[in-house]
Amino acid sequence: MADPDAALALIRARGAALTRRQLGVLALMARAEALDPGSDDAELVYERGRGYVGLEPVGGRTLFALLRACAVSLSDGQVGGLERYRLNETGRALVGGGTV
Repeated sequence: MADPDAALALIRARGAALTRRQLGVLALMARAEALDPGSDDAELVYERGRGYVGLEPVGGRTLFALLRACAVSLSDGQVGGLERYRLNETGRALVGGGTV
């Protein structure tokens, strides 16, 4: 992961602050995406207040903060109550894997 302080500075400049946990979730998604770009493990899957990236639990507040920061985007839509989110260009830039 890129320097977390640099990532925090970037997101502050965009008008919102992310916690180290939220940046950690982005880094987890970026690592999973780098290992296997089409993998479901690279998605944040959320249903009824519970979310997961692979086997790692992710709280609703974390997901909503990432959405507010425009760091993740809805993937293939919603199936029943299941929502799937993928890292987008902003999220990649926050973990050092791209540019905004």
